Amino acid sequence: MTLGQRVRDRIDVIVPQRLTAQEIAFSGIMAAVMAVAAFIPVTVVAGVGKVISAAVALEPLVGVLLGPVLGTYAAAAGAFAGQILAPQGAIFGLLTFIPPTVGATAAGLLAHRKWKTACGIMVGVLLLWYSTSIGRELYYYPYMPLLFLGLGLVFRDHLGEWIHVQYNELVGFRGAGTWFLLAGVSLVGGAWALSMVGGLWIPGIGVVCGTAGVAGILVSVVKDKPGLKKVSSGLVAFSGIATAAGAYGMYSGPILVSVTILGITCVLGALAVVSGRFRMWFLMSLSALLASAALALGIEAVSSGADVGWYPLFRLLACTALILGFLLFAVVNFRISESMRKWCGFALLGAGILGLMQQVLLLSLQSKVMKSELLRLDESVPFVTGSLGREVTVTSNLAYYLEKVVPLYMNHLGWVLVFAALMILGISYFLNISLEKLSVAYFVISGFAVLSDLMIGNFLAIQVLELNTGIFRAFLFIYPVERMFMTFFATVFGIGVVIPLKRFGLTNFVRR
Repeated sequence: MTLGQRVRDRIDVIVPQRLTAQEIAFSGIMAAVMAVAAFIPVTVVAGVGKVISAAVALEPLVGVLLGPVLGTYAAAAGAFAGQILAPQGAIFGLLTFIPPTVGATAAGLLAHRKWKTACGIMVGVLLLWYSTSIGRELYYYPYMPLLFLGLGLVFRDHLGEWIHVQYNELVGFRGAGTWFLLAGVSLVGGAWALSMVGGLWIPGIGVVCGTAGVAGILVSVVKDKPGLKKVSSGLVAFSGIATAAGAYGMYSGPILVSVTILGITCVLGALAVVSGRFRMWFLMSLSALLASAALALGIEAVSSGADVGWYPLFRLLACTALILGFLLFAVVNFRISESMRKWCGFALLGAGILGLMQQVLLLSLQSKVMKSELLRLDESVPFVTGSLGREVTVTSNLAYYLEKVVPLYMNHLGWVLVFAALMILGISYFLNISLEKLSVAYFVISGFAVLSDLMIGNFLAIQVLELNTGIFRAFLFIYPVERMFMTFFATVFGIGVVIPLKRFGLTNFVRR
């Protein structure tokens, strides 16, 4: 091959010469979606008065579907149009389109078996960070991008394969989200345990014991450990007693009744696991759960009218869908009606999606409070703040992180995984497909894209906005973790788009 031919081949890669009508149309659609997403705020950038939009969650999808070349063009066009149409998200002025373009490019390269170039992009944005005086001072700031750089290297030979598996290769899933559920429950329990560093309280002990018991039951089912199942059931029963006992010192009226019935539900559920008469105890536990949930939803419906925003509505809808899913799950598994299997999957899938949305909205609300507290942390210590349903007295910066920031984000991450497990269970019932390899690949690719966006954005924030070291130090934990939640949301949304494409055989026009 002559030098001229090599140059022409390189140009063809960077500037495609032969595009089909489908590719042109699809690129235009994705660019338009990116532009529209700029109108949807996700989080506020402290000290700037601008917002980060939902377009961040679309970067991986654009790269995966269109590839590294068309994906780059579509993301750049969509992000550039978005910053003009929605100036509230134009953090860096006319340069705002650069971070999402870099993110989509990294995702496209990683998803299309060009991991060396993708890792080179991540290394490049990290070097830009370290080229600044702030970057050299806060050398430990990019811990999350370094983690995903490592994941990209570990899975380098599999990501391109797993992301393009055919629909018929996905059929036959048997895990049904068990490991996601186990990880989520463990994180929730760990968050509540960490929140009690400043002092024990009965409801917190109940939550920790309950989550430990549920995690133990899940492990005993997967690994077939009868002894562990009995011990774990005892923890669940104890958590029910602790929950009911703790409620008497905190609540009154209908809320007290609802929490007490919930405690009884835990005891009955534990008996169902260890007793030989599973069906009787399970039905009694389910009846108690329905009574508690009906009362709680009634209270929620009455009180949510005074709340502002979409979060109470999504919380109410998620709980309703979850209860309906549990009912249908019992109907299917007791062989009462196999025809309800798909409806059960649909209800659980809806509960998972609505639950994820309410977690994102709640996280956004709580992040605003934490950001304002972090900005004045040195001046206001000691002060009283709320953490996981109780008031804590913050006596130092370390205490604030240990008793509020870390537990709150661990709790959110745990619930995100729980709702993701519900989605996987629902999809396995509704469509009978596996998401194991596809979800792992998409999560790594999403994290790679979103964190590449973050680091190039940090560099621009230093150069364009002239942010100081104090801002980055104050949000050392919050900004990377917020991007992790964006990664989860991007993964859920992206898989929700990719699965129908695979299901109906529409992947033939996706550029590789």
